[in-house]
Amino acid sequence: MAFIVIVTYLAKMKNLQRNTIIILAALIVICMVSRILFIGHYLEGWDSIDFALGLHDYDIAYYQPHFPGYPVYMFLCWLVHLFTDNDTVALIIPGAVLGSAVLAPLFYLAKRMFSEKIALLTSFIYIVNPLCWLQSEKALSDAVGLFFVILSSQLLFYASTSRTYALRYLISGSVILGICLGVRLSYFPFFILWLYVLYALSKSNGRKRAIGYGVFGFVAGISIWLIPLACYTGFKSLMVNGFSFAFGHFSDWGGSVVTSQNIVSRFSDFIWCVFCNGLGFWCYDTSLFRVLPSIIMVIGILLFLRHTKFDSKTRFITFYMAPYFLWVFFGQNLEKPRHVLPLIPLIIIIVSAGLARLRDSKYSYSSPGFSRYKYSLPYHLFIGILIVSMCIISIRLVYAHKKEPVAQIQLLDYVENNYNGPSTRIYCWETKRFFAYYAPLWDARRARNIDDLQYDIGASLVTPEIILSTSKVDGIDSIVGRSSTVVKFNNNRYINNPYHKLTLYRLRNLGIKELKNEGIFKSINP
Repeated sequence: MAFIVIVTYLAKMKNLQRNTIIILAALIVICMVSRILFIGHYLEGWDSIDFALGLHDYDIAYYQPHFPGYPVYMFLCWLVHLFTDNDTVALIIPGAVLGSAVLAPLFYLAKRMFSEKIALLTSFIYIVNPLCWLQSEKALSDAVGLFFVILSSQLLFYASTSRTYALRYLISGSVILGICLGVRLSYFPFFILWLYVLYALSKSNGRKRAIGYGVFGFVAGISIWLIPLACYTGFKSLMVNGFSFAFGHFSDWGGSVVTSQNIVSRFSDFIWCVFCNGLGFWCYDTSLFRVLPSIIMVIGILLFLRHTKFDSKTRFITFYMAPYFLWVFFGQNLEKPRHVLPLIPLIIIIVSAGLARLRDSKYSYSSPGFSRYKYSLPYHLFIGILIVSMCIISIRLVYAHKKEPVAQIQLLDYVENNYNGPSTRIYCWETKRFFAYYAPLWDARRARNIDDLQYDIGASLVTPEIILSTSKVDGIDSIVGRSSTVVKFNNNRYINNPYHKLTLYRLRNLGIKELKNEGIFKSINP
């Protein structure tokens, strides 16, 4: 009799597990289809152009792509490129596929931390999250890197909470984390999470050897991409480019705290990146339609913080989020919200767990005169409003991303259609990369500020008939009487923020002569 009961129980558990796998597989397919339907047609930034150029001529020294070369991501893109000649598609497909596959490790991570219901809610919110959806549509490595981060985190959490297969989970998670750094080296703060797991395991009796296995797995994961990369580029060249890039990133153009003028403004930008861009919160330049889902998510976060205990899962979440939080705030460019992407899935888990508290509290305070069904209505209403509204917000963004070119592409098309290439020169900053890729025959030159522009004009033996400049050349709008505004371009800053506004200027003939004379003087007396 007992045997029959055990067999029946195991059969039910097996059916439940099978149903869970079917539901999860269906969600992944739905997520993947939604991503592929809205794939963009254009490359939209310096990094995207770097990746596209790297598909044809991989060279870190020429920023094709820039250090560290993103070898794992580029390898996946090369595989796709074997089946298509479209660079944009080849660069987006890995992110669309793996950005959807994130659901599997995210689901099992949330399930292990809390419950299957919370894991399902986490999956639904992730699918319709605006930043996670949008980044899966772009020719960038962030969505691919997110897959490896979440997969590694799931395995490491299993290692820290498992009694039987801890060593296997640790080795697997360490290898995946090592590979992750070959997708995006900027995800190195998760090394702190790895150290925490090693420390937690080292305290257990008989698991001291886990440290050795963990280190072995991590080194093996890094070696998978670092050894081939060093052999291809040369170790010395790799180190030189690495030091040069790191110096420029932290001291010049990288957007770190070193180059920021106002720490308060930086904090404001960080809040905007995480909440308004990352989670879809309301902001002054968005629709009031975002207010209600914002309130619901805030309720979820507050309920989680109110009821949480500093147990193993809370410590894990803390060691996951805190190091990366600090790295993004102090070391990354907050004009690019995609840098906060790894924080979003864990915040979604927190929101889901908090909203589940709302349901549980309804049940706990119910009286015999009221059914649980009646008390669960507000909870289900909140969840329905949140998912439907976030879906609408995200579809609007990804549809606009698919149909409307970003400001830099608009500018490039305008210049090509309204000016004659041989008689025109354009000064710009990052937009120079767009001309190099889409219109390589045009005379496009990089100028960071008006001094660079003056110097270049003064040093030129031949001055073209028409000289244009973008608003990203600092000081160009201050030349009163020497330049005139031609046209302004813009796109939704929640789709592409750094260049969401761009103005094209044309230098007047008198202004060109004056700038040339000033430039000649500067070239003689630097």
